[in-house]
Amino acid sequence: MRGTLLKWSDFLIRYYHRGIILIAVGAVLVAFLTTPPTQWLPLGALTILGFAVITELLPVSLMHGGAQVTLGFPIVCTVIALYGTLPAMVVDSFPTLLAGILLNRNYPLRHRLRWGMFNAAQSAISAGVAGLLFHWLRSPSGDFLTAPTLFALTVAAVAYLLINALLVSVAGSLYNHEALTNIWQYALRYVAPNYILVMPLTVLLVLLLQSYQVLGFLLVAVPFLAARECFRQRVQQIRDYRETIRALGLLVQHAHPYTSGHLRRASQMAVSVASRLGVPARHIELLPEATALHDLGKVGVDETVLNKLTPLTEEDWQMIRTHPLKGAEVISGIKHVEPIALWIALHHERPDGKGYPFGLKMGDIPIEAHIIAVVDAFDAMVGDDETGEQRPYRKPKSVPEAIEELKKGAGTQFHPDVVSAFLDALAAGEFGTEQAARAALTGARQAVA
Repeated sequence: MRGTLLKWSDFLIRYYHRGIILIAVGAVLVAFLTTPPTQWLPLGALTILGFAVITELLPVSLMHGGAQVTLGFPIVCTVIALYGTLPAMVVDSFPTLLAGILLNRNYPLRHRLRWGMFNAAQSAISAGVAGLLFHWLRSPSGDFLTAPTLFALTVAAVAYLLINALLVSVAGSLYNHEALTNIWQYALRYVAPNYILVMPLTVLLVLLLQSYQVLGFLLVAVPFLAARECFRQRVQQIRDYRETIRALGLLVQHAHPYTSGHLRRASQMAVSVASRLGVPARHIELLPEATALHDLGKVGVDETVLNKLTPLTEEDWQMIRTHPLKGAEVISGIKHVEPIALWIALHHERPDGKGYPFGLKMGDIPIEAHIIAVVDAFDAMVGDDETGEQRPYRKPKSVPEAIEELKKGAGTQFHPDVVSAFLDALAAGEFGTEQAARAALTGARQAVA
């Protein structure tokens, strides 16, 4: 079953790539046939093309899926406004193709050509649609600083950003087997604010080129590069925070070796469940970190208590009940991931108010904390027989037994909607085909009985 799914995914990726490339080739040919030869690539556009090549060869990598972005976006908008749709398609696609081939030398040439052609194609399509919208909506007078023209430029920029992000996100979704909406929202959230900031530079660049030709372009090149450096530093800062989270995760794993695979699996489960429940993309992005660190506070709890084989005393329970707040205290000081501190603090709260540390009830507990509670409980019950991740104080349950425990606790120990979404994801094979098959077999047996 898994092999069939992978083959089907490869099929979709291959023909999606080819389809986008064919559409782009057709669009470029139509643009060439409908554009006078003297307007194919004017001198000003040729100069901008050289600068675009430089910006494409200096990309900034995002954290999610390995995507890379450049500051080619405002350059393309400038070419659309001054020289037309075809030059914009060339200025956007050619540097992208060149960068795809020359960068990432650790990949085979065939791979670089394949992805370089796809990226160039989606760039050409995005620029083509944006160009058509701009020239359709712009002021008939041709003046740039008019409300209709500026509105047309804004619409073109938004269209370019949405189409570009969508085409790349579809490829990322097929390749990484992740929800399209998550990848697209992620791309827009990190790229859009920076593109909005450089839009005034686009207006400035158009005015300078109109007044001073190529010299005007050189005057604004330095601010463009400065904007790129700000973008790079912001992404690097977020990446540093992520590295801090990973280091803390390793600390938990070293303190409790049986949790290594558990934390990875629980993080994957949490993302799937959150996607089904419509959790905001920003929170879905942080859920893997929250799930991996939800038991960080146990590092400060006596290990003899955590691994105790005999019933816990009230003093033992008091010590264990402190770990959510201890973990939250550590996380609350880390910028960019501060929201997860609350989820960690409350992941042992229950809908019926019998949880800890505060005894909160359903409406007062964030849905993210409920999600962590369900995925943590299920994977802790099941464990991993192949890698010996059984907990020393509890025998692992089978998948059917764990499912029954979740159903029994729905509404009291666990949020019923989260349990429902979790079981749907499990049956759909989002946590692995073997567990899904075992869950389906159990359901079939119950139906027959």
